[in-house]
Amino acid sequence: MGSHVCTIALLVLLVVAAADAHHKSSHATKHGGRVRAAHRTSKATPVTKGATGRSSSDELELETLKASKEIKFDFGDDGTLEKEMKATGRYDPKMVLVYDVTMDSYQRNRIFLTTPLMRRGIPVTLSTIPFDGEEDPKQKPYPNLDIHRTTEDTITDCDNQLVDIVTTVKTWADDDTLYAIDNGVLDLTTSPKNVCPPKIVAFDLRTDEVINSIVIQNAACNSMYSTLWVDASCDTGGLTAYISDTRGYVLTVTDLSTGASKHLQSQYFHPKPGFFFTKAGGPAYYIPHGLCGITAGESCDGKLYFQAFASNIQGVVDKHVLHDATDGEVLDIKTQLNLPGELPGTSGEMVVHPNGQLLFFPVLDDVAIYCWNTTKHHDPKNFRLIVQDSKRLEYVSSLNIETKTERLYVVSDRFTNYLSNTTDYSEENYRILYIDLKDIQC
Repeated sequence: MGSHVCTIALLVLLVVAAADAHHKSSHATKHGGRVRAAHRTSKATPVTKGATGRSSSDELELETLKASKEIKFDFGDDGTLEKEMKATGRYDPKMVLVYDVTMDSYQRNRIFLTTPLMRRGIPVTLSTIPFDGEEDPKQKPYPNLDIHRTTEDTITDCDNQLVDIVTTVKTWADDDTLYAIDNGVLDLTTSPKNVCPPKIVAFDLRTDEVINSIVIQNAACNSMYSTLWVDASCDTGGLTAYISDTRGYVLTVTDLSTGASKHLQSQYFHPKPGFFFTKAGGPAYYIPHGLCGITAGESCDGKLYFQAFASNIQGVVDKHVLHDATDGEVLDIKTQLNLPGELPGTSGEMVVHPNGQLLFFPVLDDVAIYCWNTTKHHDPKNFRLIVQDSKRLEYVSSLNIETKTERLYVVSDRFTNYLSNTTDYSEENYRILYIDLKDIQC
């Protein structure tokens, strides 16, 4: 669940940005792990027909797991530290925006959330909340508060401190390792400043310790990494990280065994004129973001799907092409014949089922999520509208699939309201939702 742009557009960048019985009988998993599910269920609120013209009778149920009006952190004391942070400007709940979630295992009973440094007043960018319990719990800094440094004057060690965690992910096969992209950028939507090199951080979730931290070498000086995907490489047997630079308009491919990175280019990684404004359930706002969504199935020799935010083009490339490419290579000749086609509007995040067949993506101005069977021709006639909800599906910033229970998890916020300073904090503004995908056909 990007941030991006240049010149005047830099000012609007983002990396961006139920009862107990039910809990005990419901389990979920992300990338192989199991989690408990939901507090509250409710049917999607029908709105006007979207790109496919399908009616709401075709839709699936959209369930609410967590919901919040504004973000609260648990600093582990009697409230003294929170008061101090608020007094000094280090913490302003109204500046915090939830961007991405990753589900931990059922046994560890927690969800990881990222709250990137959209504006000043955000003290932590990676935290956890429990699956069970209240619908709006306080977020606990992960792995601890001290490792987070979110103002320039507090950063003393770019290699070992966490500055701006934007996205986290697990591989399809490993539920005990969490990977995070730290783009090292402050004040993403006001005056972005790259204060530390971007890096990939790996955590051992059994011990809650950092395994390693890999700095992305030769990243652009104005890089703004927003989405991370990690999976196995057929060539080396190790792991490869794919990261989208939404301001530099490149796809970075990093070998997690050696730390070597290459930065690949394509015209399809750039924003496309005519798609710079999006409403996403709120006021229209200028968001000319580049490469944002990246996703791949579990096959080490499969395909990687991608799309820029401010564009209607979805792309796909064979993984072996990315592994064989050289640093700085332009992929257009190798990818243009494989472009699936066009969407009816801006989209952003996307996720494919591990078998590589079903691709899920939002169309933001439709306040809807669609599914496309990749074995069919890429055409709006072949997109299935799976849910449309004008109240709860506003700006979709994150999509994740849990494989054991076949659930699609969604993070929805009011990002365009946030950018335009029109957020109503008497209403629910941040939601973690899910959709049951069992036996779905697209």
